[in-house]
Amino acid sequence: MILHCTKKLYAKLPEKVKATEQPATVIGIQAQWLNWHANLITIQRRQCVIAVHDATRFTLFIPCLTKKDFGNLDWHFNDVFINTLLKSDLPLELVDVAATNYQPLTFDTTCNRSVQGTMNQVAQEIDYGLYYKNTSVAEISPYRYSADLSHRPCGVKGKKDYIWPDIEMAQLLKTLTQQSPKKEFKLH
Repeated sequence: MILHCTKKLYAKLPEKVKATEQPATVIGIQAQWLNWHANLITIQRRQCVIAVHDATRFTLFIPCLTKKDFGNLDWHFNDVFINTLLKSDLPLELVDVAATNYQPLTFDTTCNRSVQGTMNQVAQEIDYGLYYKNTSVAEISPYRYSADLSHRPCGVKGKKDYIWPDIEMAQLLKTLTQQSPKKEFKLH
């Protein structure tokens, strides 16, 4: 899986993690599954990462990272991703597809302005939402918060209508299920 990082986030990654940088060479539906964008933001003097899936705009919020955590960003990303799918009430079969198709993160600094625009909107929503509710970023559940961020209409460049990121992610996971000849799942 490719995490296209902003320069600010990429600078925080340790050299051993940056060594996994690889250009995207996969095509088709697998490429849609693989591409994510991520940004480092500071909220209440805490370092947080926002990751947005390119095709579906499914959003992950990973709060309160320390210097050591950036070396284990793949683990934090996977943890928040799978648990956010569960909190989004996706069928367990689709969560299993996501876990099975998960690949270790690779990092680069390629950017897509449309996805970056979505990340900026999400950052503003998070900052305002925590301020409005007078909530500490350290006290929130990243899984529930990410599920809430992914259950909202989102505009995407080139599409006439708004999309719902959680529904789009479920559709993408169903497509991955149909491509996998090994397993057959009965979907609701």
